[in-house]
Amino acid sequence: MSIVLDARVVRTRDALRQAMIDLAAECPLDAITVRAIAARAGVGYATFFRHYTDKEALLADVADLFTQAFLAQVQPLLREKDRRGAARALCAFVEDHLPIHQALIAGGAGETVRAGMLRQTLETLGRARTAAPQGPMDDLLLFHLTSSILNLLAWWLRNHDQVDAETMAEIIERAVLTPVGALGHLPPSGLGGCSA
Repeated sequence: MSIVLDARVVRTRDALRQAMIDLAAECPLDAITVRAIAARAGVGYATFFRHYTDKEALLADVADLFTQAFLAQVQPLLREKDRRGAARALCAFVEDHLPIHQALIAGGAGETVRAGMLRQTLETLGRARTAAPQGPMDDLLLFHLTSSILNLLAWWLRNHDQVDAETMAEIIERAVLTPVGALGHLPPSGLGGCSA
């Protein structure tokens, strides 16, 4: 019975996340209601609240899902110290999921959700570390790296029609990844452990 229940929980959460992603492509985030998400997912209104406390909790889950998917793609590049390749992969990933990233990062989600996304991304990156932080500098550099990239992406997503992905990748690599990597303080194990 629990296996069937677990499969149902997974299907419902997947449907709710996909509904949020789809709706973000169609309308501003503040116009998306829990009722609309539940209807798009094909679940009851009350069912939504069995899985998420509110829309922001669902957004945090979506952000975490995208962060994990991105990390899976980029970690091998960072292990090889291919900073430009990592920046290109990031920009391509954002473009592949443009509407939800515009909603999450470029201000459509509001400052509370954006701050939550930063926190969630830091937690995800922290869990991805292959070595424990050696002191406050490791945590500070991880925060700097993450918040700087999110801020640059927010700027890019607001000016997406004026700056192409290749140019943005160069900006991220030159303004953030190379300087942080030059500090040489973080262990060389990918973004979570971070030799950016």
